[in-house]
Amino acid sequence: MNVNEKILSGKRAMVTGASAGMGAAIALRYAEAGADVWAAGGSNAEGLKDTVDRCAALGVKAGGKGYDFARAAGAAEAVREGVEFLGGLDILVNCAGGRVFKPLVKSTDEEIDFIYEINTKSIIHACREAIKVMSLQKSGHIINMGSIAGENASADRSLYCTTKAAIHSLTRCLAIELGPLGIQVNCLAPGLVDSGSVKKRLAANSEYAETRRSQIPLGQIGAPETIAAAALFLVSPENNYMSGAIVALDGGAGA
Repeated sequence: MNVNEKILSGKRAMVTGASAGMGAAIALRYAEAGADVWAAGGSNAEGLKDTVDRCAALGVKAGGKGYDFARAAGAAEAVREGVEFLGGLDILVNCAGGRVFKPLVKSTDEEIDFIYEINTKSIIHACREAIKVMSLQKSGHIINMGSIAGENASADRSLYCTTKAAIHSLTRCLAIELGPLGIQVNCLAPGLVDSGSVKKRLAANSEYAETRRSQIPLGQIGAPETIAAAALFLVSPENNYMSGAIVALDGGAGA
């Protein structure tokens, strides 16, 4: 797909988790394709500014703000402010997320609340606000960031896996609910991606990185730009029929 065609020209896109990694890559890819962008980040103000500046340098309207997505209602606030900045909303990408990897019995009350607030409840809040806008215009795209962990059980990751499974189910439910309104809802389910905390761990331990790479049939670790390319297709004019899909991007690891 050639982004030089500006296939998203005139579209208004909001991306959460846009301070770094996959969220930043998606925001930039949308700006390259001509969309105006509202980048909703977290505590990484420097990373968010970099994302906004790079989008604006491409000639589109770009802005952003940091939010606390561990307080789920903050996601609704982010969408409302994004709609105000953009003058509407055509695309919402829910990419903000967190991790808690430990046995359930060792998980604290605070960790349980945190992971469900940021990984599940914040996406529900964001979708609800976006639907209010998109239902009036009878069009729109919502992309939720799931994970292959939402389809495959894993030891010591009960909290993370179940939050992602909930998002996969939410995606399917909303596709049915919103299809008659012309709104497409899909979910990206990445495997191991060289991004965020994973990137730091891979860089710090070459033996671990090689072990993880050997478990992927394609023999490579995913890149944020690969996820962004898929996110572009999902909202492109070429995709007028896919909805309710859980799109695995894992190099074949979950096959």
